[in-house]
Amino acid sequence: MKQIKKSQIRITTVIFLLCCFAAGCKKQNEWLELKNNKSSVVPETLADFQAILDNSNPFVDSYTTIGQLQSDDFYLPDVKYLAAGETERNLYTWNKEIWGGSGGSTTWNDFFKIIELSNVVLDGLQKSKFEGTECNNIKGQALFHRASAYYVLAQLFCKEYTETAGTDLGLPVRLTSDVNITLQRSTLSVTYDQILNDLKQATDLLNASQPFIQRPSQAAAYALLAKTCLHMENYPAALAYATRAIELKPQLMDYNTASLVSLSNQFRFTTLAKGNPEILWYAESVAFIEACADPSAAGIVSPELYQLYETDDLRKTYLFAEENKVIKFRGTYTGNYTNFCGLAINETYLIRSECYARTGAPDKAMDDLNSLLLKRYKTGKYTPRLASNTQQALTMVLTERRKELAFTGNSRWEDLRRLNKELQFQKTLSRQVNGLSFTLTPNDKRYVLPIPLAEIRLVGLQQNDR
Repeated sequence: MKQIKKSQIRITTVIFLLCCFAAGCKKQNEWLELKNNKSSVVPETLADFQAILDNSNPFVDSYTTIGQLQSDDFYLPDVKYLAAGETERNLYTWNKEIWGGSGGSTTWNDFFKIIELSNVVLDGLQKSKFEGTECNNIKGQALFHRASAYYVLAQLFCKEYTETAGTDLGLPVRLTSDVNITLQRSTLSVTYDQILNDLKQATDLLNASQPFIQRPSQAAAYALLAKTCLHMENYPAALAYATRAIELKPQLMDYNTASLVSLSNQFRFTTLAKGNPEILWYAESVAFIEACADPSAAGIVSPELYQLYETDDLRKTYLFAEENKVIKFRGTYTGNYTNFCGLAINETYLIRSECYARTGAPDKAMDDLNSLLLKRYKTGKYTPRLASNTQQALTMVLTERRKELAFTGNSRWEDLRRLNKELQFQKTLSRQVNGLSFTLTPNDKRYVLPIPLAEIRLVGLQQNDR
């Protein structure tokens, strides 16, 4: 990863100490006791606070694709399924129980680590006398990271946002770095309100551009606002936020540009998205061998997905590879074997296109879709899409969304969850494993992961009904 200059060595120590919180200390005051014995490692300068946020683990390379493991974009041969870890097998077959061993979840811990570190920065800045553009930018980054972590957790451990969000279970909304404060789960509406509030503040504080793509910019905050509002079915707001992001960073990558995407690159795209104009904010996954771009990856691309691509669609060429008569996922914006989990303007165009379709503007929906697809087909081979009505436009946009965002973060899993609310887009998922059949019906309770037992034992969080 492109190196971001770090501040004093003491920041590493601070981050190590904070990890105690995310791992679930047996005694709530253990971290504070340790911190009191290490008073010299408390961040003091703006450079210190920026260094905390620049730490790649957890802010950049600890994102997750456990939703992807549950999706219909790939399948595992029996021998590969049997070789997978317990948690991966449970996710793949939508088992009622997911977390093996001690009942802990790395995903839960990693994202609450992001939340805790963000809170350390926010609390520290509030107590300091710092002000000005640099301070505001750091605060905006911390707010963005906290919102992003809550967004990911909500898509995995909470129900999809509906009219019952005011009573549905949300997440423990932690807004302080004081680990002595024990929190229970909020409602889902409170969780989403906090995500929106953090991001709205971030748009006013973040710089329009950053020196590193690992630091979120103003456009990234608008893009995540659009994504959040899409799940809330607030399509006018999602459209407006997507437009703001596109106005700030409109350029799409042309798949005909050999310097940016090529079969000569093992993973097709430039390493760490170098030169990729679409990246708004860079993050990558903790790689699951079942569904990543590694040549040894166990997963096989679903024929249903692969057959959606036309011959002249360069995504068919660059995202996939045929190996031993099956199709493997190969191309990712990270330019390595890990899945891209950040934010890019291609998705933002798709969000705006969908929102145009849903708000009665099919022509505008097609304008955005055609702008994207023109950059995805071989030069001179693309025929612009036309839609005679909003329903036709919406169906086309959702199909292209699946094709464009294949194996990107948890996008397919998130779309399955939200589209299950609409009868016309509902889908029953099925697996055949070792002679057994597994099925996940629309709106099944298993679309919500169980809270890790380790967290329930530690602070008594209410478990999801699964």
